[in-house]
Amino acid sequence: MIKCANIVGVLILLFCSFTSLATDISWSQFQEAKKGSITVYFRSTEPFMIVNENGTLKGLEYEMMMGFKYYLLNHYGLNLDINWQRKNSFREIYNHIKNDSKIGDFGLDIISKIPEREAEVQFSAPYFPDIQVLITHRDAPFISYRGEFSDLFMGYHAISVKQTTYDKYLHELKVDHDMDFDIEYISSSNDIIKNIEKNKKAFGYVDLPNYILALNNNLNIKRLNLMSKKGFGYCLVFNPESDWTIPFNEYLQSEEFKLLKTNGIQKYLGYDVNELIQHIAEGENEEIVLLQKEKQFMNEELYQIEKKSKEQTYIQNILLASIILALIFAYFLYNSNRVKSKANEILTKHRQMIEQQNALLSRRNEELVARDEEKNNFIHILSHDLRAPINNITGLAKILGMAGEDELNEEQLRMINHIATESRRLNKMVTRILDIEKIESKTSEQFERLDLKEILQHVIENYNTQASAKNITVESNLQEAVEVMGDEQYLFHVFENLLSNGIKFSPHGTRVFIDLKTEGHLAVVEIKDEGPGMTDEDQRNMFKKFQVLSAKATAGERSTGLGLSIVNKYIGLLGGELECDSEPGMGTTFIVKLSLA
Repeated sequence: MIKCANIVGVLILLFCSFTSLATDISWSQFQEAKKGSITVYFRSTEPFMIVNENGTLKGLEYEMMMGFKYYLLNHYGLNLDINWQRKNSFREIYNHIKNDSKIGDFGLDIISKIPEREAEVQFSAPYFPDIQVLITHRDAPFISYRGEFSDLFMGYHAISVKQTTYDKYLHELKVDHDMDFDIEYISSSNDIIKNIEKNKKAFGYVDLPNYILALNNNLNIKRLNLMSKKGFGYCLVFNPESDWTIPFNEYLQSEEFKLLKTNGIQKYLGYDVNELIQHIAEGENEEIVLLQKEKQFMNEELYQIEKKSKEQTYIQNILLASIILALIFAYFLYNSNRVKSKANEILTKHRQMIEQQNALLSRRNEELVARDEEKNNFIHILSHDLRAPINNITGLAKILGMAGEDELNEEQLRMINHIATESRRLNKMVTRILDIEKIESKTSEQFERLDLKEILQHVIENYNTQASAKNITVESNLQEAVEVMGDEQYLFHVFENLLSNGIKFSPHGTRVFIDLKTEGHLAVVEIKDEGPGMTDEDQRNMFKKFQVLSAKATAGERSTGLGLSIVNKYIGLLGGELECDSEPGMGTTFIVKLSLA
């Protein structure tokens, strides 16, 4: 009997351990337990959920869910585990949440919120605009107004996925235009664009991000104007009894999610698409915004076509000249049996000439690569050569300081110590700046907690002499206790370059302003001058290496064109952002944004 009791006790403990790991946990239970797990049912659909060859995940929705996990940890101190369950179709995900889901189940598949579904599942707040566009093959006719659709697309058929908003909008299209086109159903929305590209008599609705990716890849599709659909937005779906919408909707309103969403769109769709999505989300007319974006793609495509056309025209002119020469030669030798062989000989020579030109281009390319390697080797040699005299300066300053403690006054000793300190910093700076491989590969060392005010005060102190020489006043307004995680030399060099430029390009008797403040989770440093400002072309080129801008230094100072390029690299290594606000004649403001420690 005792053994049976022991066995029962063990089984009870095992059962309790198993249930503690289960995903059927509500938000309120999770808060009490301080830890738990949920299950996310998803489908692979670029760029939202991408399954790599090794099975790992990435994409906009994946990063959104990982951000939710860390949001709960940072704001509530709760440890959330996420179990990922892959499904093959939207219907599998939706039907599972609708019919078989547990409290801790999440459905994730760019799901649109519509009234018919609200009675079946629970929706989160939207996390991405729901905009669908009607596309067809590039050879299909254009429509200038909606009424043309039924006439121009008679005899076409649609491609869609059952029980989706793509299918819903196609049926609405049938009713609105009194048409009876056939609908070919496929299993995955990922293949709608592929099928339409292969079939010149097909059309269908797709999501805006997939359409943008298709344009980027120059696929043979186009959008039909005035036929777009704008829904409530993409949402997660939950069990109708779930209370997980409470923390998730709170997360969607947080600054962390807004920053993660912006970075994710730029990462997977590009900077321009992020602006496009923002304009549409802010209520701008999506038709106008889409037309502007398509015009941009069209201009780029026309540019490439024009470029290729010029190249082909050049080749055709060469071939035409060759043919004319061959015909002239053949005219004088038409009675000779050698006409054919001579013409072939001429064509062969021209082919050899083209091959020689290709070989010459290859050699020139190899020479450029060799020069680039030579430049890198020179930089490495220069790095070592600079370190030796800098180390000598440091050593001599140290010897002078030790030997002159009794003979030199306090100011002289302070100057010697300052020489030693600055030479050591210069040595570190040379190591950072001239190590091209480290900068280009964007690697970084272990960061530490740093006080931005102390660094900025040090930079201002070092440049007071340079500013005084031009009767320039450096005015600072530095907030206390603003700390970031970073590298002191990176930060020092960033603000040193920006302040140096402000003084260099400012007229005599003006002012340079330095402000340090916090905005939300960011530390913001603004360095503003009253100089000549920058043109739009200068602002486009200012971060390129060895780029000397049109603005001239006001006291004849020289510029290598490297400062802003290196500043931009360092800001990238620190995970920050660098912005520039400038107009000709209105001065320039550089804004550095870094995450607070």
